[in-house]
Amino acid sequence: MDDSITRDQVVEVLKTVFDPEIPVNVWDLGLIYDLAVEGESVAITMTLTAPGCPVGPQLAAEIENKLQSIGAEAASVKFVWTPPWSTERVSPDGKLHLQMLGIPV
Repeated sequence: MDDSITRDQVVEVLKTVFDPEIPVNVWDLGLIYDLAVEGESVAITMTLTAPGCPVGPQLAAEIENKLQSIGAEAASVKFVWTPPWSTERVSPDGKLHLQMLGIPV
């Protein structure tokens, strides 16, 4: 039996993690720059909406815990600041949600 985690499973997990200041998940906000799945190991490269954002460690811990809950034996989150995040990275679903909140994107 193959216990490997799929990319789709990782994306579904990421869609349950929300930026505390913007009520949109980290996937649809475009904060995830890369994700690598190898067997039961997941490595995520992401950014935050602002480099000084104090919730980075909380978001990383939440992502790692949720990935472990679906069977990841190793889960890591690395933050990068290049390229800087912009609203151009927001998915169509994320843009729709932000527009419903009155945020122009």
